[in-house]
This record gives sequence, C-alpha cells and structure tokens, in this order.
Amino acid sequence: MNDLPLSGKIAVITGAGRGIGKAIALRFAREGADVALCARSQKELSEVSSIIDRLDRTCLALSVDLANPEQVKNFCDRIIDKFGAVDMIVNNAGAYLERGTFEDSDPDLWWRTMEVNVRGPYLITHHLLAVMSQGSKIINLTSGKGYSAGANSNAYHVSKAALNMMTEGLANELWSRDIDVNTLVPGPTATATFDNASPGQERTPEEILAQDKSALPKGLPAWERVKHPDEVADFAFYLATRPVGGPTGQIYSLARRPL
Repeated sequence: MNDLPLSGKIAVITGAGRGIGKAIALRFAREGADVALCARSQKELSEVSSIIDRLDRTCLALSVDLANPEQVKNFCDRIIDKFGAVDMIVNNAGAYLERGTFEDSDPDLWWRTMEVNVRGPYLITHHLLAVMSQGSKIINLTSGKGYSAGANSNAYHVSKAALNMMTEGLANELWSRDIDVNTLVPGPTATATFDNASPGQERTPEEILAQDKSALPKGLPAWERVKHPDEVADFAFYLATRPVGGPTGQIYSLARRPL
C-alpha cells in the first residue's frame, strides 16, 4: 500500500531488538517504512525482522555493538548500499552500565557508557548525514537523568546530557537543510532497563505493567505513570511525520513530572 504515511521512507533504528526500539521499528514498518535495525542480540533482531518481513517491508537487521566504531561503520555502509538514502534516524540504543557512586565506579564501565550513549549516536548520524535529504528527521531518545544530577549512575547522567546537547547543536546546523532534530524523553517505560532485570530474567511490558505500583522501582512520584513501549512509539511516529518547517531542537517528554 502506497498511501501509508511512511511509504517510501527509510528508517534507521538502533537498539531495535526489544523494548522501545522494537516498538518504534514495528510502528514505523506498519506505517509503510522500510527499516534498518541494529542491536546487540541477533536472536532478538531476528524475531523483530521476521514480523517486519510479514508486513512486506524491506528490513536490514544486523548485530552491532555501538561501542565498536568498525561495526557501526559497517552497519552504515550496508544501509547506504542497500537503500541509498535515509529519511529517519532514531538513536534509541543506550547502556546503563555503572549504577554506583562516582568514587566507587569502574572506569571501564563509565567510559563504555559514553561510547554507547554518545559516540554511538554521533557515529550513526555522522556516517548517514550525507544521504539524508530535505524533510528528514533525527530523533534522539534521552532521559530525565540528562537534566538533573543524581547521587549515583553518574555516567548515565553525563551521557544523556551530552546527547541532549548534540540534539540542539545538530538542529542549529541542519535547519537550512530542513532536517529536524529533536529529543524524546520517554519517562518511565516498561522495559528491561527500567525493570533492572538480570540477563535471562527479562519480563514483557505487559508483565511489568500488571504488577502493583508499589512493586515498581522506588523514587517515582505518586502521579507518575509507567508506559507501554508502544506509547513511546506513537510519539516517535508523530515526530517522524511532522511537515517540513516543523519543530526542531526541541525536547519532548512523556514523563508526568518536571525534568
């Protein structure tokens, strides 16, 4: 069907094997886009790509470690070879590796967080900018932690603050090409990262949302709500379909509290 909103568009989504990235990949494909996906787990990617194949969309899905510049470049080269152009980049993948205090942190984990959360989006975007045309969209998923200093998880806070500034700088650079760059802050979302699940113990969004709110991670205000990843995908789709001249350099938060 050629009358779908994203028909003829090419979307690149990182961290697309599960959670928010998977939800965005499936939503964009259902709306007509062909997609290029990456994640660490080839098994998870294969499950997502099989769904997209059944939608009769073209899907390139590669296992990529965003901390590895060679793997990132290979992924981007494969995208250009296969599609020739890119209309949307969703920098969704992220790492939450060092949750302790700064003093007790592991320097290797601290820096790997920067490599995945900052250098990864930089390299993806840098490699693909040349094949993005007028009306293209870049959506960077960040976090409320990028707007406030915590008492732990310093690397994650710093990385998301850096990605926020990358959004604003890119928006200033690319407005003359009519390429919009915006930040999307999902807020609490039923994902494995939010659930702080151990490997092999991940639960589905539905399982997370079914539990009593008192069993969810502490620190959320009473009026906050944990969302299904599909809700974040809905808003990513909204941003991806703004007309030329729409918002750029903006922060869109789905949280229910001030950042």
